[in-house]
Amino acid sequence: MKKNLTIIIILIATGLFAIKNWKVHTNTTHVFDVIETGNELLIATWGGLVNYDLDTGSFGKTLTTIDGLDSNDIRALDYLESTNEILVGTAGNGINRIGESGFLTSITETLGLQSNTINKITHNDSLIFVATKFGVSCFMDDPDFPFPLLLKNFNVENGLSANDITSMQLSEGNIFFGSIAGLDYVHIDSLDVVSSWHHLNTNNSILPSDNVTSISIYSEKIAIGTDDGILLSENMFNQTVLIDVGLPIYPVYVDEQLNLWYSYGIWDLERLILTDTMDIAITRISVDGSCETWGKDESGLTTNKVKGFREINGNMSAFTWGEGIYFFNELSWENIKTNSITANVVTDIEIDLDSKVWVCNGHFADGMISKGTRGISGYDGSNWVNYNCSNSDLRSDNITSIGVDALNRKWFGAWSTDNSVTGWMSGISVLDDSESIEWDHITASSDSIYNNCISHIAKDIENRMWVCSYDGGVAVLDENANLISKFTIPNDEQQKIIISHYSGNRVSVGSYFNGFRIWEDSSIPDSLHNYWTVPPFDDLFSSCMVFGISAKNNNGIEETWIASSAGLFMYNGEYWYKYGTHVKKKVWDGSQWFWNEDIPDPEYWYYEGQERLYGSISTYPTALFIDPFGMIWIGTQDAGITIFDTSRDKFINLTTENTPLISNTITDFAYEPKTGTLYIGTNSGMNSVEIGISAEMNEETELFETLVYPNPFYPENGDILRIENKGSITMPRGNTYCRIFDLNGNIVMEIEKDIYEQFSWDGLNKAGKKCGSGIYLYIVSAPGGQTAKGKIALVR
Repeated sequence: MKKNLTIIIILIATGLFAIKNWKVHTNTTHVFDVIETGNELLIATWGGLVNYDLDTGSFGKTLTTIDGLDSNDIRALDYLESTNEILVGTAGNGINRIGESGFLTSITETLGLQSNTINKITHNDSLIFVATKFGVSCFMDDPDFPFPLLLKNFNVENGLSANDITSMQLSEGNIFFGSIAGLDYVHIDSLDVVSSWHHLNTNNSILPSDNVTSISIYSEKIAIGTDDGILLSENMFNQTVLIDVGLPIYPVYVDEQLNLWYSYGIWDLERLILTDTMDIAITRISVDGSCETWGKDESGLTTNKVKGFREINGNMSAFTWGEGIYFFNELSWENIKTNSITANVVTDIEIDLDSKVWVCNGHFADGMISKGTRGISGYDGSNWVNYNCSNSDLRSDNITSIGVDALNRKWFGAWSTDNSVTGWMSGISVLDDSESIEWDHITASSDSIYNNCISHIAKDIENRMWVCSYDGGVAVLDENANLISKFTIPNDEQQKIIISHYSGNRVSVGSYFNGFRIWEDSSIPDSLHNYWTVPPFDDLFSSCMVFGISAKNNNGIEETWIASSAGLFMYNGEYWYKYGTHVKKKVWDGSQWFWNEDIPDPEYWYYEGQERLYGSISTYPTALFIDPFGMIWIGTQDAGITIFDTSRDKFINLTTENTPLISNTITDFAYEPKTGTLYIGTNSGMNSVEIGISAEMNEETELFETLVYPNPFYPENGDILRIENKGSITMPRGNTYCRIFDLNGNIVMEIEKDIYEQFSWDGLNKAGKKCGSGIYLYIVSAPGGQTAKGKIALVR
C-alpha cells in the first residue's frame, strides 16, 4: 500500500535537490455513489473519496492515492456496520477496505475477485456481493481472517444472463441483478442452485427493454429502470405497471414512503457521460398516484444529469454527474459541491501574469473523451473557476492549448476538424478577466490564422503569440491579435503542426506525424530564406510525433531538447544527441549513432548501479520542462518523471510507487516562480509540488526555526546535509549565511545559500578536507539580526 508521502528528499552527488509539499488536484463533482455513515456522507467520485459532515454542512478531507487509495476513480461504496468498515470500489484496482485503524487488505483479483473493475457493492450480514465487469463475486467477511474469503463467483455459466452487471439490489433475502440482458434474481440461500435463478426479459415478461439501467426496492415495491421505460411492481411482480414507455430511464428510486423517483437518460460508460437527458430533471410519482416534476434550472436545480438518489436524514437527495449533490426540502433543491478542477485529464497548463494556473483537458481528435473535454479551469491557489461552452462564451469544451499574452489575456485553442459535437465551435476564445469577464474570439475568417483547428498557442520572449493550426501552418500575432507573419514547413504536404518554440535564437516546430524541424535564425520563418535544418537521421524526421520542445543555455551554448515518440533528443547547433535506457547517450557522427560501443565510456554508458532514464522502462517522453536550477524534467507516457541533472550526469526517477504522483502518464509541466511550485499534468488529474525558488524571486524576510536533515548524516554514503528555513521554501533574502563550528568554537565552514536559497553542507571544512566524526554547531544569520542555531551529528 502506498504511504502518505509528504516530503521527498533527493540527493544528487555534491548537491541536494528537495521537492516537498505534494498536493493532488482532481475533479470531485462527478458522483458515482453516496453512503451515509453516522453523521457524515462518503461520496464516491471519479477524483477521489469525498467526506461531507452533515452536522456542520461542510466538506472534509478528500482521500486520493496520495492518502493510500489504489485509484481515485471510485465507482461504488458500501458500509459494513458490524465492523465499522468502508468498502471502496474502484474502476480498475478492486476494492479498498478502510477500517478504524486505516487501510486494510484490498479485495482484488488476487483474492479471487471476478474483475478489478467494480460496478456495485452490497452486503447481507457477513456476505459481501461485488458486481464487476465480468460477473459477481460473493465473499464471506470472517473476523478470524485479515481479509474476506471468496465463496463463489457467478457469471453466465452459473446463473447470470450477462456478466457486466449495471445494477444490484438486496431485498428480503433475494438479490437482484440488472444487465443488458434483463433482470436476474435469486434467494441468497440458493445461489449455488442454477435452477433457482429467475430471469426476466422482454421475451418472458412485460419488461419494456432488456437493457436494465437501475433497480430500486423498498418493502415489496420494486422499480426497474430500462432504456425504454419503467416496470413498477407493487408486490414483487404480482401487480405491475409500465411508466414512460419509450423514454430512457436512469436512475430509479423507491423511497421509504413508497414514492417513486426517477430521471431520464442513458449512461455512456465508455465516455462517462449521460446522454438523451430531458428538460425534466427529476420526476416523483407519489404513492397516491400524483406526479410532480422538476426541470433543469427550476427550484434550485442546475442540471438534468442525475446519477442516483438517496434518502439522507429522512430527506431525498439526488447525486449528479458534474454538479455534486442536491438535497430536497419539499420546496426546493439545495446544492452542495466541492470547489475543484473541472476534469481529470490535463492536456495543457499555463500560469498567467497574476500567478493564476489555467488548465485545459481536450484531446487531438474530434468528439468527447471520458475524463476530459469539459472546458477549462483557473486556480488562484485557493479556489477554482470553471468555464465551458454552456456557462460562458468559450467556443468549445475540447480545448487543447492555452496561451497567455502580454496583456494577461488567456487564449484558449479549440480542436475540431468537423464540429461534430452540437454547440462546439473551433478557433480561439480569448478571456480578459482583469476587471470583469469579457470574451473575444479569433477565427480563420479574419485571415489571422490558417484554420480553426488549434493545436498549440505560446507567447515568445518578444510578447508575440505563436498559433499552430493543424493541417495549416503557424501564424505569429501581436498581443492585439494582429497578424505579423505566417509560415508553413517546406516539403511537408500535411502540415500537421502541433507545437512551435521560439528561443530568441532559433525556431523549432514539431509535427503530429512528420517529426521535427529547426529554423536556424532569430527571424520568423519565411519563404524568402532557407534557414531550415532537418534532422540528418530518420528517428526524428518522419513518422514521429513531437510532444515537447525546450531550450537551455549551457555555458553560452543553446541546447534544444525534444521529447518525441522516437525518444529524447538534444541539438546544440552543431551536434545531435539521443538519450536512452540501454545506452545513456549517443551522438550523430554524420552517418550513424556513435556511443563508443567497444569501450565502456561513462559519457555514453551507464555505470553499474547508476539510475537510468525512465527507470529503464521502455517508454517515450511526452513532456519537458527546464527548471530555474538547470534540471530537465522529462514526463513520460507510462513511467512517471525523470529528472536529468546534466551538470552531474545524474537521473532521478519519480513514479507513483515512490512519490505521491497521481499517475505515471505525464502530459505537461508549468512552474510558478513566486511560490516555487511546479504543476504536473497527468491523465488522472494534476499534482503540485514545491521545487524551490531562485534568488531573483526570493521575497522571504523572516528566519523561522531551522530544519536539519539528514541528522545524523553520513558523507561517506553520499549524504548532503540540508539546513532549511522551516515553514518557508527559502532562507531570508539578501545577506543570509551559515557558520559551522566544532565543539572548541573553531569555525569549520562558512556556507552561502545554494541555488535553492537554502543551505547544504557536504562535510568538508574551509580547506576542502573531510571533517571527522562528531558533533558540530551551526548558526544561521539573516538581515535584521535574526539568528537560528542547532547541532549536527556527522558520522564517517
